[in-house]
This record gives sequence, structure tokens and C-alpha cells, in this order.
Amino acid sequence: MATKSKKLKLYVWEGVLSDYTSGMMVALATSPEAARKKLLEKCAYIPEDQLNQEPVVVTKPEGFVVWGGG
Repeated sequence: MATKSKKLKLYVWEGVLSDYTSGMMVALATSPEAARKKLLEKCAYIPEDQLNQEPVVVTKPEGFVVWGGG
């Protein structure tokens, strides 16, 4: 019996990784837990309180804009 693959979703954390201005984190994954794991593979340190925030889950076309600053 073939297993149905899980659909990928885009997980977005906004208002995080702040220095002078806030940043964002984005991961394409099958679950929030898998998304967090992918983020930690790319960045060795992400503050736990920010990583544990609930992300915006994107399942349909969407646009995001983040201005840099400093």
C-alpha cells in the first residue's frame, strides 16, 4: 500500500531575529516541527522564545515584504 506524501507548507515567523530592525524566518516543510528543524540546520542559534512562536502557515499564493534597516 502506497503512503500518501505530506504536502509542503510555507512556515513564516515575522518580527524575529531583531537587531536594529526585526527579521523573519521562513521554512518549507510538512509541519511546524520540521520547519523549526530546517531553520536550525541553517542557523546554529535562534533564540528559543522566537523559534517556539507560532508561525504563519501559508498554503495558497501569498506575498511578504520585509524592509531592511539599520
